[in-house]
Amino acid sequence: MKTDLRTKCSFAFVAAGMTLVLSGSLLAGSATRSSAEEINQQQQLVEQATLTFERFLAEPGLAAGYRVKPDNMKAVFIVPKLWRGAFVVGGSGGRGLLLARDFLKGGWSPPAFYTMSSTSFGPQIGVDSSELILIVQTFSALERFSGKGTARLGVDGGFTVGSYGEGGTTGVDVISFAWSKGAFMGFSLQGFAISASPKDNESYYAAPVNPEEILSNKIAAPPGAAQLRAALSGLIP
Repeated sequence: MKTDLRTKCSFAFVAAGMTLVLSGSLLAGSATRSSAEEINQQQQLVEQATLTFERFLAEPGLAAGYRVKPDNMKAVFIVPKLWRGAFVVGGSGGRGLLLARDFLKGGWSPPAFYTMSSTSFGPQIGVDSSELILIVQTFSALERFSGKGTARLGVDGGFTVGSYGEGGTTGVDVISFAWSKGAFMGFSLQGFAISASPKDNESYYAAPVNPEEILSNKIAAPPGAAQLRAALSGLIP
């Protein structure tokens, strides 16, 4: 009788142990899948940004000025899809990548992940999306982007912004190009805020990194960013 009791207890402990092991394995597997999915989303953004920049390169006349005067380009911010919606309150938003030139060694930094958003009030109609490229033309503007806080675009943000086709590209810190309805055009940046995305950066680089570390080439560039960096080097080596 005692032997049966001991046997039952042993089986119970073994079953409980197996349950804990299986639970731990399932949790670990779930965490791994979640991490892989996040990295996949970030890699998709990198690939989409590559297509957007290649479209910019292919457009006659747009990139030519920066090839002639490469020092005017300090960094490039690419938003493959910027949504603009309109209900009672209109809003815009998207995820983007910032890459900075390496003026010492040549080439471009790995991509740093950001979010871009804006809210406007008043009657608006419709929902659409654009592909957006911002050319950062001054070091002072790049410093604001590479900080840990939020960079606000416009005069109240401490630097000047302009859009393609409106008065040229000289004399402003940031110039915008937006691809919409089959053509590049100007895009007003007033009221937009750009913030670093710590979660995306940490997931993509598998370490807690900040934009300054990424943009100053202190972080090794992942292989998945090679095509995007090569596209930028195709404009300015």
